Amino acid sequence: MTQELHTTIRLRSSHRPALEAHFIALNPEDRRLRFGAAIGDDALRAYVARIDFERDGAFAVQDDAFHLIAVVHVAVTEDSAELGLSVLAGCRGSGLGHALFKRAVMHLRNRGTREVFVHCLSENAAMMHLARKHSMGIAYSGGETDARLPLKPATANTYISEWIADQQAATVQAMRHHSRFTRALWGFAE
Repeated sequence: MTQELHTTIRLRSSHRPALEAHFIALNPEDRRLRFGAAIGDDALRAYVARIDFERDGAFAVQDDAFHLIAVVHVAVTEDSAELGLSVLAGCRGSGLGHALFKRAVMHLRNRGTREVFVHCLSENAAMMHLARKHSMGIAYSGGETDARLPLKPATANTYISEWIADQQAATVQAMRHHSRFTRALWGFAE
């Protein structure tokens, strides 16, 4: 996998259709693990419609065709934020979840959030792996698990790192758009 594929973009309200398509592309078991229960297409659309892109953080990794292949949403409350993450089945095992987790944490730190938490089914092995990898405090309660990570205050380095990540994402997006335009101009099929 190329480094370019690990470039995370910040999602805006204009990304709602792509975000819906990502969640709908998850198979029923992946949806259950991501949302903690079986969830249908209409409920997914309603979930996406409720996301406040100004308050919350939402980041994604796209493929070269601009499909969202991995997404993290952090729903922000007073001093904490709940993190939910999904990676399409064919794209797992390449560090996308780790990259999105780090990007979300940097975003939250820079906005003064004091803690990020994950509430998931205990059987969600991928999320539990990520929680352990990032030294989250894990509390099991029957079939559900809470993982919490206190966040350090922002630093000059986190602000600069976030700015660089945003600039890198904008550059990659522009290059992808240019490449698609050039291919279409010259009559090459996608």
